[in-house]
Amino acid sequence: VSVDVINHPLSEILGAPQAGFGLSVASDQPTTQGLVAGIGQLLDVPLAQLVNKHIDADYVNGLLSPDPVRALLNYIDDPARSRASMDAPAWAAFTQQAQDDYAFSPASDGELRGARLLGQAKNGWAPVWERFQQNPDDFPNIPDRLRAARPDELLPEPASAWPQENETHEDQLRAILLDLPNLHATPARTEIQRLERQHGERRKWVWSQLGQAPLANALQHLALVAQLTKAAVQSGTVDSIADRFSEGGWRVDQAALNAIAEAPSGPAREAVARALDAIYRPWMHDEAVALQSAIGPEASTGRYTAAAAPTVAKGDAVVFIDGLRLDIAHRLEARLEDIGLRTDLTTGFAALPTITQTAKPVLVPIDQTQLAAGEQLDARRAPDGPSAGVNVLRSLMATAQIQVLVGDDVGDPSGTAWTETGEIDRRGHALGVDLVDELDNQIGRIADRVRELTVAGWQRVTVVTDHGWLLLPNGLVKNESLPVAVTVKRKGRCARVKPGAHLETPTVPWHWDNDVRIAVAHGITCFEVGKTYEHGGVSPQECVVPRLVVTASATMASTVSLDELIWRGLRLRAVVTGLPDGAHVELRETVGDPNSILVEHTDVTQASGQFTWFVPDDHEGETAHLVVVNADGRILLQRATTVGSNS
Repeated sequence: VSVDVINHPLSEILGAPQAGFGLSVASDQPTTQGLVAGIGQLLDVPLAQLVNKHIDADYVNGLLSPDPVRALLNYIDDPARSRASMDAPAWAAFTQQAQDDYAFSPASDGELRGARLLGQAKNGWAPVWERFQQNPDDFPNIPDRLRAARPDELLPEPASAWPQENETHEDQLRAILLDLPNLHATPARTEIQRLERQHGERRKWVWSQLGQAPLANALQHLALVAQLTKAAVQSGTVDSIADRFSEGGWRVDQAALNAIAEAPSGPAREAVARALDAIYRPWMHDEAVALQSAIGPEASTGRYTAAAAPTVAKGDAVVFIDGLRLDIAHRLEARLEDIGLRTDLTTGFAALPTITQTAKPVLVPIDQTQLAAGEQLDARRAPDGPSAGVNVLRSLMATAQIQVLVGDDVGDPSGTAWTETGEIDRRGHALGVDLVDELDNQIGRIADRVRELTVAGWQRVTVVTDHGWLLLPNGLVKNESLPVAVTVKRKGRCARVKPGAHLETPTVPWHWDNDVRIAVAHGITCFEVGKTYEHGGVSPQECVVPRLVVTASATMASTVSLDELIWRGLRLRAVVTGLPDGAHVELRETVGDPNSILVEHTDVTQASGQFTWFVPDDHEGETAHLVVVNADGRILLQRATTVGSNS
């Protein structure tokens, strides 16, 4: 290069048709200064990409600060760290971009003015707000900045940007929910539907994604409870009541648990509990009374029949779950289908009373004549052997050449097997209402065990359970109608009655001896005080039990698992583990159409399998499909989900 060229400004060198590169370069002072600062970045750009470019200050600043939106958010979140992360040229480029494109000077305006402009989302700031809303966890200090920057006069500001507004709405909603039990059930359900129309929009706010709108999130589930329970409970036969519950009544229980789970322990959960007292408790009571009215005469005449133990053949394994209620079984079914297994969910009746000591032995695939009535509420080895606890049942199965699989043992799939997993009932008794916070973990644990068995070669896995349960955050009402003196063995929702005792409490015959009467707590009351989780009585939740037959499919994904799928407003977060090389995760409108991608994922941490999508609000309420596809385009896993809803 000649001395004349060296002495020329960079803009002339780059633009000179002979001595330089013949590029289109602006000759103004900002461009010249930018070229001096950014010549290193410019030289990294292939010449072929520069030939048709007009190189000016904006172009050079874009090289030095390629993502001004994120740079703005980083600055508002932590100005000192943001400044320290940039060298002088990059900082100069960023400040120039902020001034030109966002009318904001980081040096003179400061982070609070930036936060106010961010919340107002005007004059070019709307994409900045959208970026923050898509990934708010990346900017942990911005909520406090927005709180401090809130204008005194909001109109016509968008209220959704300011945390105080969300908190005010949450406080107002909490106060109304707490007061709901003062209404009768019907007006309480109407009020919840009104509240859903008023507050449902807040699930689209960023505060919902950040877990700061628990009651707005719970409200969608409370509204579903209100909708599903508005019709009066109908009486009928045991079968008709069970059919009604199996066909959809279980969804009420599912929605109630979802509402509780959305609200962390404390004031929010207390408000949800009060709302459920108003709309869920009376429905549960009426359903229980309807079944109790029907079950007495039918059980006494032998027309109530507990589901028998599954018939097993070679290649069959039975998985026993203590307390797998029907709504939880549906969640388990979805999890199993996600990992490529075929499922067939049916229902039957639990043995009476609905406690493990009575109902579990009924499900063991042995000759049932080897079992007889015990002295309290337990079965025992016939004719007068010990109580049919774990060791006795295992001994009887060993005699019947049924393998008992303990821990992660998968046994020999050429034979038959029995195994137990999950701790739903034990954790329910220990935790009460806080069981809702563990259910996903329990379901995952059960699904993993079933999958282990199918991968090991078991042809059919039958999941069975002994009973369901009742759960109410504010507890079951104490029943004072049963004198202690007339009982042999007393539990929370049932008791074995002494022979010849006279009492007003309704009774049913015991499964193991029809001559023994079992007292049943009326409705959803309890013979013991302080119970939020209990079973042993007669209600659809306790008596209508699922049976899930699982088989491996030809396309079963042996490694892929969907561990989490959660909506926070319109932000969907998924955790997919076990992805094989070349696999990718998509959110589609139609499962089988690879061209129907609903939205590109906005964030992914491939190593941990975390994916995030932010779906436009015009898709809210629509069905979307999370699809895992291998390198050849074959679907390894799919899950349907309603945009904006965890139901």
